[in-house]
Amino acid sequence: MAMKRTIFLAVWLAVVASMTVARAQRGDVLRPEDGLSVDEHIARELQDHRGVVIVDAILSTPKIGGGVTRCAFPVVTLGQTLDKDAPTKTIRASVIGGGGKAAFGGITSLPPGEYLLLSIKCDNTNEGYGGPHAKFQVRAGEIVDVGALRLDHEGGGLFSNAGKMHRSVEDIGPEVVAFLKARAPRAMTHVVRRRMTVLGPPDSVAHTTVRRCSILGCL
Repeated sequence: MAMKRTIFLAVWLAVVASMTVARAQRGDVLRPEDGLSVDEHIARELQDHRGVVIVDAILSTPKIGGGVTRCAFPVVTLGQTLDKDAPTKTIRASVIGGGGKAAFGGITSLPPGEYLLLSIKCDNTNEGYGGPHAKFQVRAGEIVDVGALRLDHEGGGLFSNAGKMHRSVEDIGPEVVAFLKARAPRAMTHVVRRRMTVLGPPDSVAHTTVRRCSILGCL
């Protein structure tokens, strides 16, 4: 158990570091350039007729030996079309550490329009779930909280690739709200809450051929 906690902490710290030292790209409002604060960077993006979206994801996947486990490092991909050649935006969702501390990359600026949550992936187990899973609107000059997509996949057993999948939309967690308020206190007072809409039935049969990995190796 101690070894698992140590490994999780090391990976969590690596994710936090990658979020803070990676080169800033357009839309990455948590990594502002030119010495701007996060609040100032968000204001600049809004003045440039873009919108800012806050989106999170909670992914639970089958666990080796039965049951489910929550993905430690969920990643979502956003886009406006299913065309594989169209531009997409991939962002990290929330990582909750000890003591309720959060690392979060799920806030970005985008041109106005309708967007799809195209896929969700668990970075630490390499499990992916293609969609589209949900849709939401981004409006120019607006900071919108579209909520958190929750995907629960219950497997059919150790050697089965079948299972049941349930999708829903929840509020952004309090740890993430506190994280954002600490970094952008002015911007967070102007957030509009408008939940994303799940596409298709919430419950479905899931078939997966992804590799399931643990500290002991991969199946």
